[in-house]
Amino acid sequence: MAFISEPVLNIIVVGFHHKKGCQVEHCYPELVPGRPSELPPAWRYLPALALPDGSHNYLSDTIFFNLPDLSDSARTVYGVSCFRQIPVEQVVQKTEDMTRSSVQKSVCVICQAPLFGRLAVKMELVVRAWFLQGDFSQTKLLEDAYNHLNSCPVQIDQCLEGLSVQKLIENWRHKALLLFKLLLLSRKVVIYGSPAGQLSTALLTVISLLPRCLEYGLSQSANVVLSRPLSPVTTAIEVNTEEFNALNASDPIFNGNSLVEVLSPKETGNLFDEKDRVSRQSFDETLLADVQELPGREKCHSIGEKYKPQKCVNEAQQSPTMARDMSVDGLYNLIGQIDQADCGFPLPLFEDGYLCLPYLSLQYLDLLSDSAVQGFVVGASNVLFKQKRQLFDVLVELNEMRIETADVALRRQLTLGTEDLRFADHVVRHGPTQGDAWIRDQFATYLIYLLRTSLLPDGSREIESYNSQFMAAFKATHTYEKWLKITNNGDVEAFMNLIPMHPFAGQLSVADMKLKFAHTMSTTEGGRKVSAAVATTGRAVATTSRAVGGALSQARGALSGWWSSLTTPTPTPLLLCESSDEKPADSEEKPDDSGDEKPESSRDEKMPSDAEEALEVQDNKRQSASSSDPPDKVIEDSAGNLSKIQVV
Repeated sequence: MAFISEPVLNIIVVGFHHKKGCQVEHCYPELVPGRPSELPPAWRYLPALALPDGSHNYLSDTIFFNLPDLSDSARTVYGVSCFRQIPVEQVVQKTEDMTRSSVQKSVCVICQAPLFGRLAVKMELVVRAWFLQGDFSQTKLLEDAYNHLNSCPVQIDQCLEGLSVQKLIENWRHKALLLFKLLLLSRKVVIYGSPAGQLSTALLTVISLLPRCLEYGLSQSANVVLSRPLSPVTTAIEVNTEEFNALNASDPIFNGNSLVEVLSPKETGNLFDEKDRVSRQSFDETLLADVQELPGREKCHSIGEKYKPQKCVNEAQQSPTMARDMSVDGLYNLIGQIDQADCGFPLPLFEDGYLCLPYLSLQYLDLLSDSAVQGFVVGASNVLFKQKRQLFDVLVELNEMRIETADVALRRQLTLGTEDLRFADHVVRHGPTQGDAWIRDQFATYLIYLLRTSLLPDGSREIESYNSQFMAAFKATHTYEKWLKITNNGDVEAFMNLIPMHPFAGQLSVADMKLKFAHTMSTTEGGRKVSAAVATTGRAVATTSRAVGGALSQARGALSGWWSSLTTPTPTPLLLCESSDEKPADSEEKPDDSGDEKPESSRDEKMPSDAEEALEVQDNKRQSASSSDPPDKVIEDSAGNLSKIQVV
């Protein structure tokens, strides 16, 4: 295990001045001899990184960034900035420049190794204690922290501390594989969101999925020989002020040396606003969509048969059908005996003009348009980065967890097939219980099999499992060309013993169809619209049901009563009288159509059977009603009532 001795290079204090903007207040050890408040020209924009856009909207935050090394222009150093602001009343030793209601300062640690998460935990405690002193002129605590951090060596694997891929998988789910494959294509990617600390952490977490990349693969991630120097701070302000004011005239810009007025509490581009119409109109919102005309499995099989004589593997080595529901350790067991370093990891990705900058301030906007920059993955919290759509290929909306691109070919390259969705689903289902190391092992195994399969001739059926268009684009990158040179065209014994295949290859099932449908609904524009319509309809129905709940209940009761009246038998037309002497008017006998009266005896003889049953029921009711009387009285009353019954 590699160790790093004396990892910390400098501790720098950056404060916000109401007239001068962000400026360096203290540096230990001094970068410019005799001038502890000055920076060398290569780091002149460091104050804007330490106090990012919108930092005044948060009480505290921790930001990660990269800078070129001052001693070796071909290497990168790594910065951790811990920002805090407190009410001016809590400051014991006030100075004349403290004219605002709060005091904002940041303590930056410049390190020679990417110990982002480890340094963040330690420095947050140091900065909190320093602010509790209330006297910012006392820097002894910071100097002691510098000596303490360099007192004992650290292990290189501690670079992964504080970067939770479990949280990444929980939030992005299957689209985490999209981000992973996007990195391999060496495109120009801007990750936009706020706050800046959450943004830079998310970017580094995605990078940590690439095996050994965070520990060893970022040494040249901030180094590029520009064709022209970056614009001075004042010039950058003059160029961008009109565009910025067009978005919100009340939101000023600030940087390391410019004159800044009182900042608005809501600065454009710092806190994400879902109703930001300007940003939406400036970019063609086309989500990464599954292309419907992709070839089916039968067509993939025919392509594989066409190139069958060109395969470099025997028929016995063809990809076996593996179970879709692989065990938790099944994927890792496939490459458990392979050393990742022997496979050419880390991939030579962030080299030769391909940049990885966890956070980028507005002052570096010209950097992205330089011809020497071949590609980049950068984090930005200023809305102006979104407006410059000609500078990037892909925009990742961190707060909305959405991936946008206007490149149709790129959308097709990033389409996830059935096998990829199975792998992503495997990680999503087991990742929350297995931990960060397990998730990283899964992605390392996926990449190893992808590289092994890439050595097959073009058109092989196994390549279709990874999306043949993606594989063609990946094999055309400088990263892949360098990897072939490093590994001598993949001539590694343990590597070549692997069967070229997708580890989740297999027959289609109903579960695959459900998985494909769910992924389409979450990644395509049509699916997003349907989901939004369903959610809106659900809310409308819920609101309507609450508003007319009483009316619905009444209508339901009326309907039940009406239905009961339909299903209840019609009562028999019988009239029971207590006495024949007191006969009601309706009971008088009326002549029939012939004018003759029918005798009473004939009516008794023709009484229907239903009437007889009704009489029995009535008799039973009278007996139950008089059950409280003596038995002899009940019998007498019943006999008397029977003699008085008349049928109408």
